[in-house]
Amino acid sequence: MIMSEQPTLKFLGHEVSRVVFERPLDFIHGEFEIKFEHLNHVNQDQINEFSAEMIVTIQSVDEKFNLQVQFYGHFEINGNASDSVLENFHYISAPTIIYPFIRAFVSNLTIQTGMNPIFIPTINFGSRYQDKKRESQED
Repeated sequence: MIMSEQPTLKFLGHEVSRVVFERPLDFIHGEFEIKFEHLNHVNQDQINEFSAEMIVTIQSVDEKFNLQVQFYGHFEINGNASDSVLENFHYISAPTIIYPFIRAFVSNLTIQTGMNPIFIPTINFGSRYQDKKRESQED
């Protein structure tokens, strides 16, 4: 019996492409609204390669503080992956891999500016994706 090789996801690295940081000098802490946007970009020349883009926007409820970070994680898929495996790689595995880097970046950046650190919450991307799928099926 010949066993087929399972497709794998290889993390190729990450980069920050954009940071917007706005705050008055006397602002050191506050209550924040945090928004996340996640997009995937497939390399048309190499369809087994893609980038997961995540944009995190943090704004104080009084609108004195604004931080936006645009972050990319680069990935390669090895082996033949079914549509469901590709879906998992794109919407669950890739963001799960890059999100800790974003969390650390935001915390370190805010600490280095003299304000209290902002610790963005953890996210279960598997549950989040399943919730979005359910919502789209109900519409």
